[in-house]
Amino acid sequence: MRIALLVHDYDRRTGHGRYVVELAERFSREHDVHVFAHRVAEASDGRIRFHHVPAVRMTAMTTILTFPFGIWWRLREAFDVVHGQGLSAFSPDVVTVHICQWAWFDALREREGRLGGRDRIFRALVGRWERALYHPARTQWVIAISEKVRAELARYYGRSARVVMIRPGVDLVRFHPARRRRFRAAVRQALGYAEREFLLLYAGDLRKGAAEALRALALLPDAHLLVISRTPARRYREVAQRLGVSARVRFLSATDRIENYYAASDALFFPTVYDAHGMVIWEAMASGLPVITTRAAGAAEIIRHGEEGLIVDDARDIPTLARYAQQLREDAALRKAIGERARARVEAFSWDRAAQETLCIYEQVRSTAS
Repeated sequence: MRIALLVHDYDRRTGHGRYVVELAERFSREHDVHVFAHRVAEASDGRIRFHHVPAVRMTAMTTILTFPFGIWWRLREAFDVVHGQGLSAFSPDVVTVHICQWAWFDALREREGRLGGRDRIFRALVGRWERALYHPARTQWVIAISEKVRAELARYYGRSARVVMIRPGVDLVRFHPARRRRFRAAVRQALGYAEREFLLLYAGDLRKGAAEALRALALLPDAHLLVISRTPARRYREVAQRLGVSARVRFLSATDRIENYYAASDALFFPTVYDAHGMVIWEAMASGLPVITTRAAGAAEIIRHGEEGLIVDDARDIPTLARYAQQLREDAALRKAIGERARARVEAFSWDRAAQETLCIYEQVRSTAS
C-alpha cells in the first residue's frame, strides 16, 4: 500500500508530529510510506520517503492557512491513502482530528467570559474551515482521538458518518516506572528539590490549565509545582507572584527528556479546561505517576476516579483540586497504588494497536476506491 502522511512537523516532541512518527515507523515495515512535512526533525532508516512542503510559519494561523496550498503543490503522485492531521490538506482520504477548534474556544470563553480579538478571528477562520473539511463529501473517513472529539464533531460540525474513534498510543518503554528508580534522585538534585518535598508537575499548553494549577497551589503551603511548556510563561509568572507562590514554582522550557521529569515528580497536576486527548496524561500514567486532571480531557475517559487517577468535574473547582493534591501528599501508599493501576490501565494502548486500527481504516478507503 502506498501511504501519504501529512503533518506540519515530523517531530516526536510535538503532538501531531509524534503521532505521525509512530505510525510512519510502523507502516514502513510493510508499506511504501511518504511523509509530507514542512520540517523533519527525526532520523529515518531509509524506508520512509520525505517531501518538503512550503508554508509560511510566522504564526499558528499562517501555518494552518498556507500548509494545505503547499500540499496541493507537492502532492502530485498517486497514493492508496492520503492521511492528514487536522487542517493539513483540502481533501484527504483520512483525517485525524486532534482538536475541535470551536469546542476549544467555547471552553476558553466559558472560563474567561469572552474571547480576545485574535481568538475570535482564529475561531471564525479556522472553525469554518474545519466544518468544511470534515464534511463527508470532502473527507471520506475521520479518526477522532477520543469519544469527546467524536461527540464534538457531531455537535459542532454535524459529522457523524464514517467517524471512528482510535486513541493514540503511548511509548511503554520510554515512559516506564523503572525510570523513577534510575533518575528521580539525580533530577531532583539538579532542580534543587529534596526527596521529602512534594512535587507536582504541570506539562503542556499553559492556557489549558496552568492558572488553575497555580491557584490550587496557593492552597497547598507544603507543595511545589514544576511547569514545563513551550508557551511563553510571563503571564503565569505574574499570576504566581500575585498569589504569593513564586518561590514554590519553577518554569522550564519544553524538553525532549520529559520522561525524567515524570520520574522526579510525585503527581501530574493537569487541571485542563479542554484537551481533545492529553498525551501528558497518557505518558504520566505509563510512567506510574498518579494523575490529577479533569473530565475535559479525552484521556480521562479511561480513568476510574480514585483507581487509576483523580478526576475533577470542573477545572475551576480549585478547592477540590487542592484537596486531591493534599490527599496524595499525605498518603505515599495511595500515590503508589494509583500509579501502579494507571500503568496497568494504559498498557492496553500501545502504538502497535493504534497503527493496526488505523490500517483497518486504510483498507476501507482502498476497498471503496477499487
